[in-house]
Amino acid sequence: MRRQVRETFIVSFAGMTNCLQILPEVVAAHSPHVAYHFGSPWGDGLISSDQTVGDLHTWACWHGGIKYQEYATLGGRFNSEFGMEAFPHIDTIKYYVTDPAELYPQSHMIDFHNKADGHERKIATYLIENFRTTDPSLEAYIHLTQLSQSDAMMYGYRGWRQQWGQKRRCGGALVWQLNDCWPVTSWAIIDYFQRKKPAYYAMRRVLAPIAVAVKRAHHDWSVVHARPAKTSFFECWVSSMKEVIAKVELKFISIATGKEIKEALIKTDVKITANGTTPIFDGELNNEEEEPHVLAARIWIDGEESAISRDIDWPQPLKYLNMDDRGVKVVYDNGKITVSSKKPTKGLVFEEREGVLVNDSAVDIVPGDEQIITVKGLKAGDAPLKWRYYGQEVRCISDTHR
Repeated sequence: MRRQVRETFIVSFAGMTNCLQILPEVVAAHSPHVAYHFGSPWGDGLISSDQTVGDLHTWACWHGGIKYQEYATLGGRFNSEFGMEAFPHIDTIKYYVTDPAELYPQSHMIDFHNKADGHERKIATYLIENFRTTDPSLEAYIHLTQLSQSDAMMYGYRGWRQQWGQKRRCGGALVWQLNDCWPVTSWAIIDYFQRKKPAYYAMRRVLAPIAVAVKRAHHDWSVVHARPAKTSFFECWVSSMKEVIAKVELKFISIATGKEIKEALIKTDVKITANGTTPIFDGELNNEEEEPHVLAARIWIDGEESAISRDIDWPQPLKYLNMDDRGVKVVYDNGKITVSSKKPTKGLVFEEREGVLVNDSAVDIVPGDEQIITVKGLKAGDAPLKWRYYGQEVRCISDTHR
């Protein structure tokens, strides 16, 4: 009887015939060495949410409301669906919002271009939990949603890559999702017009061939009257595709003053494991005695003068931090953008302009670590690229533009 019902269902639903009959036969005939799974998620007979087998759709963050700082704990052996929505860039929004009166975050036209059920509550929840939302402008709202997505994807991919070096707990993740087929607010990291969102750059950094990483243990601030943890465990590691000899540095820098609050940790001649994860530092932060500070990690490999990777961990949530007067300086000269700051700065994002490419964006900056970003397509006489960082109004490259 069960077989008869199943066969009747397959015949009546062409999609099931494709998945269970036609495609398996095609794969077996032309690529017999390739395993075929008729659907996703797939758990090899176990429940599809099992974290130890198959591929996983990880929607506890976004749909389930779990904080994105916990993303790494939500994955499985292979993560094939997950995400955090972000608005596209302002030029994309102006393309489909044809009425200037509709250019505000919760307008009808903007909501129409979002096909995720319950998106209003979900986007708003993640913004309220993590950021100060004092600027009512559309540009500020776009920036915050993009920082939310950027940080969420960073926490996920960085943590899952670390787990590859921890007895292969995670074997990989898809880019979910890469781009859009319609101008829309979505989980994509590149919008309909191929304008890259900050998450694109964040993911590229943590998935680079050699990537240093640092994080402190997550503490849920939404319980027990938002009381902070008295102490926080931290760890610093390097994920690498190849074996190299490296120098790794970890600084503890005050958010309020930009000065180091204690001696930096430095290791030289460190042998970095190929195709894995190499632990570098760990320890405990005393949150009662130490002022709020970032953990700033950098790595150099033999033969390179400049750091090839950096990572900065911030106390969470960002909304509790005073980010006034960062002392940011952005200078453009001969195809290069030089950025620096007097105090730790979060999420410096450059305008995504058609015909102009930057090799990095959505960067965090700390004093004493000047970063150089290459730019192509910006000609003499062109208007400078606009830029914005968390807690600051829209600016442009005006310090120097030659």
